[in-house]
Amino acid sequence: MNTTIEREALARALSRAQGVIDKRHAMAVLTNVLLEADDGKLCLIASDIEVSLRQSIPATIGEPGKAAVPARTLFEIVRESSSEEITLTSLENHWMTVSAGKSQFKLMGVSPEEHPGMPTTKANGETRTTIEIPAGDLNEMIRRTVFAVSTDDTRSNLAGVYLIGGEGESVRMVATDGHRLAMIDRSVGGDGIGDGVILPRKGLAEAARLLPEESSSVKLTIAGSEAQVEVGDSLLSMRLVEGSFPDYQRVIPNETPKRVALCRDELLSTLRRVSILSSERAKGVRFKLSEGALEISTNNPDMGEANEEIAVEYGGDAIEVGFNARYLLDVLGVLPEGEKVELGLGDELSPGVLRGDDSSYTYVVMPMRI
Repeated sequence: MNTTIEREALARALSRAQGVIDKRHAMAVLTNVLLEADDGKLCLIASDIEVSLRQSIPATIGEPGKAAVPARTLFEIVRESSSEEITLTSLENHWMTVSAGKSQFKLMGVSPEEHPGMPTTKANGETRTTIEIPAGDLNEMIRRTVFAVSTDDTRSNLAGVYLIGGEGESVRMVATDGHRLAMIDRSVGGDGIGDGVILPRKGLAEAARLLPEESSSVKLTIAGSEAQVEVGDSLLSMRLVEGSFPDYQRVIPNETPKRVALCRDELLSTLRRVSILSSERAKGVRFKLSEGALEISTNNPDMGEANEEIAVEYGGDAIEVGFNARYLLDVLGVLPEGEKVELGLGDELSPGVLRGDDSSYTYVVMPMRI
């Protein structure tokens, strides 16, 4: 293989690959990036078996071929180079020369045949569905749900975002860790999603890294046990999470009679200040709601106490309820600055429901005893 590539394009592709590659994977070959040069382009493939990414960038091909070299080392060489172009040349015994201006590096690689490459979607009668969605919408759906995915390894069915058809020509993403739930709907084109599937957290996080640079529609395909996101010249494949997602509809209260309207920015900054003195583990804060005012407080025997009052739009009965501040900070962090939010409450034992200007987004947070 002998190919010359624009340095900036190669650095960008290698940077994306770093998020996919597991540097501590039991299979050492997966710390390498697979390079395939042919037909005027260089394909880079990174994989940790569960998530795989293929990217294509224009290249001048002197001699087509394949190679597999350490992904991190190659990225650092390309990133630090001041040359506008990088030349990659295969040598005997899987070695490769990296030439950048007056610099030259020789990397010891592995046989490209050992690298698993991209997974192949099976064609044995399995259902294959494809939806088309604006890149910005998919990015927003991921950003507003993935933070609520469970990190508990014993609850594998909660270790991803549930994707299912919504009302009309729309899809819905839902994530929960048992303490809070995030749900969002967006309109799509294409086949639509039939039975719900669970998309893994890591795969969605890597998909989000691709999306901000793409303004047109992207394709999301479900085939067998794999989901694929096609973004421009990049294809991201992720293995679906096994298991059944819980009945999330049961968690969402039918009614929240006590509703308070307030400014997102003010609530966010107040929670940040008050939670400084909350317990490091529980992050508990108390909401004391009365007509026109919300007092947020915390009491930590080991550190002290804090309270702050903010003006709100509320005219109902007084109520006190405790929440984990971190769960509220997470959702407020993904809502737009300056937005007005509404917090719906039932009683001190009922879940709180937070919504912003976007009526298709719902966030449910369970109360806690303080």
